[in-house]
Amino acid sequence: MALPLPKGKQITVAYREISSDYEMPSMEVASDHYSLGFMIKGDRRIITPKMNFSLHAGFVGAMRPFVYHRTIPASSSDYVSILIKFSPDFVADMTESIGSQIMEKIFKYPPISFSDADRIKIFQMAQDIYEMYNAIEKNGLDMSEGSISRYRLQNLLTYILLEIYEKGHFDSTKATIHESELTGPIMEAVYYIEKNYMKPLKIDEVAAVSGYSVSYFSRIFAKQLGSDFTDYLCITRLKHVQNLLLTTNKSVMDISLECGFSYPGNMTSSFKKEFGMTPLHFRKQNQRSN
Repeated sequence: MALPLPKGKQITVAYREISSDYEMPSMEVASDHYSLGFMIKGDRRIITPKMNFSLHAGFVGAMRPFVYHRTIPASSSDYVSILIKFSPDFVADMTESIGSQIMEKIFKYPPISFSDADRIKIFQMAQDIYEMYNAIEKNGLDMSEGSISRYRLQNLLTYILLEIYEKGHFDSTKATIHESELTGPIMEAVYYIEKNYMKPLKIDEVAAVSGYSVSYFSRIFAKQLGSDFTDYLCITRLKHVQNLLLTTNKSVMDISLECGFSYPGNMTSSFKKEFGMTPLHFRKQNQRSN
């Protein structure tokens, strides 16, 4: 269970610096708050029952209440972020006035990316609300209903949410969407794949993690994820290939080997089949668009 909001509080804002090798020891779920994480530095892979996705510097990760999740490192870079946690009641004025579509859109398809200009503006607002929250805490200011401090924080958070809603790029292709909601044993298997995709994984090894026999695991895995073990492992590796193509200057051969492909030619043909272009074309196209 994720830590709940402190007693009597409906919002917290924290600046977090976490070692690159940190990984959640188990699945966590928040029961009383939404979370917005503004990634300043680092790369993380997030696993939930409905999707897996990566967060990189400049992205915003959004997690609604009652969604189990687990995060693991996606690079050797330390993890730095501003994390805003807030209760549904804290944004009730906004949702009652404008409607629930704001929250539904923001929290449906993380990760959220932005143009350079919008990213700078929105991340500065995250820094502003962090500093405002710290000043309120340091000076022991009143945060009760109707107080000036609470009103200021609510207004700034509302502005941030509206900017994310209007300026964010919400692209479900950046996430691996599961065919159906994953059960606990299959979540453990997916977690194991995400941690060990660069190794020569075999289905019997991963089935053992789930506690199922290979034949039963194979059927349940395909039913919940919409693809068999071999295809899912390949797609997972290709997602990491995409990340390294965009975030490093490593050669296609080095990236291929680093992501678990024994032969670069096999990776290139799989990449082209999945994404409709070669790895080099993908790198050049995204460098131009960025």
